[in-house]
Amino acid sequence: MPRIRTSSVQSVWPPPPPPDESEQARLERIAAEEEAKRVSDSIDRTLERKRGPHAKILLLGQAESGKSTILKNFQLNFSPKSFAAEAEVWRPIIHLNLVRSINFILNLLADSSREHSSHQPLYDTLSGDLRRLCIGLAPLREVEASLTRGLSGTSPILPDGPYYNPNRASEVAIRSSAGWKAFLMGRRRAETASRSADRSDAADRRILAACAEDMSRLWQDPSVQDWLRGREISLHEQPGLYVPACAPGSLDSDPVPCAPASWTTSPGSRSPVTCRAQPAADDILRARVATIGPEEHHINLEKPGTVGREWVIYDVGGSRSQRPAWAQYFDDVNVIIFLAPLSGFNQALAEDKTVNRLTDSMKLWKMICSNQLLASVELILFLNKLDVLDTKLRKDQVQFSRYVKTYRGTNETKPVAKYLLDVFVTLHHQNTPRKRKIHPHLTCAIDTKATCSVIDRIHELVIVKTLSASNIL
Repeated sequence: MPRIRTSSVQSVWPPPPPPDESEQARLERIAAEEEAKRVSDSIDRTLERKRGPHAKILLLGQAESGKSTILKNFQLNFSPKSFAAEAEVWRPIIHLNLVRSINFILNLLADSSREHSSHQPLYDTLSGDLRRLCIGLAPLREVEASLTRGLSGTSPILPDGPYYNPNRASEVAIRSSAGWKAFLMGRRRAETASRSADRSDAADRRILAACAEDMSRLWQDPSVQDWLRGREISLHEQPGLYVPACAPGSLDSDPVPCAPASWTTSPGSRSPVTCRAQPAADDILRARVATIGPEEHHINLEKPGTVGREWVIYDVGGSRSQRPAWAQYFDDVNVIIFLAPLSGFNQALAEDKTVNRLTDSMKLWKMICSNQLLASVELILFLNKLDVLDTKLRKDQVQFSRYVKTYRGTNETKPVAKYLLDVFVTLHHQNTPRKRKIHPHLTCAIDTKATCSVIDRIHELVIVKTLSASNIL
């Protein structure tokens, strides 16, 4: 077999000049290199024009304002194939959200030491049916431990204080740098050959399916609801229980407790609920992962003929400790979507119990509107969680005027939402460094149909903005 000689000389570009190069040859070589660079740059610009300008969008707002849910709506609307490909990754998050919420209720019922002196321990007065529900749902504790072990293979889950704090179920908190989606997708593929992992996952699903009816009955039990309401615990505002305040697109229907949409009644089966092969989009939108730190998401628009085929969306943390990092994302951003939760009027910040969430949102909005660096940036305002606001005013009978003293209208959803919309628009007009139009929307981020309509309008705005910025218009 003939031997192949290899050169030890490494390729270098541009190549070094020959040792005996004349001045004329040197000038000709430099001119050729400059021409080659000009042609290369021209090709790059042509390819960039064919791809279309990239849109850069920044999601801002305090923690739990719905930024991640809006991001998932963008992915569902513009990149449905990629969204579907990641659906399975969300299954353990969906299940863990649900199981932690149910176990939160069970722990409160069982642990009378958590009771304040002004509350009567409920566990001592449980009815027979409620006691049976608590016993029947006991296996969910092991399901929670199993799901947590499965998600923490590279320790992405972070502690968030006490395992169960007095007012809410604990959350799944993951560092943005953990790459948890890629990690889970890779491990899912690896586990296809692992029978033990498959058996564990199947066992968790069987327990959840067997407990589904009891979970719903526990949530709907009047004594449990009265007790939670007496302690001002609003689990329907938290992920996991999937208790929509209203039917999508409507503010007139009664709250209907329900299991995740990924579960469906199985006709003719002794088991009342089974799990679908893939999590439903509604479940993924409701699933909650608290990301610690900023995340950069690239959304490749899959619709044919779309102008601006890639959108870069930055989802930054909204807690007080993470807000100083916002400024580094202000450069070259085309659009800012600011989210303010309408339901925060009677809530305090998790970081500072002396600060009202609505007041904090207004201060953040004022800061964004008045920033000179953002004077030419399009501002889109999402007054989000309209469904939760409706539940508080209509179902829970919380008096809005008790917390917002300047409000003089009726305690109904539409006038309250209109009042808050006017307040935020006025704050913009009073603080913007130059005259510009803002784009306000009242939103319920888990209502995909209504949110899709809003996103389509944003798409048109972004197209005009990016084309204008690239001097195409």
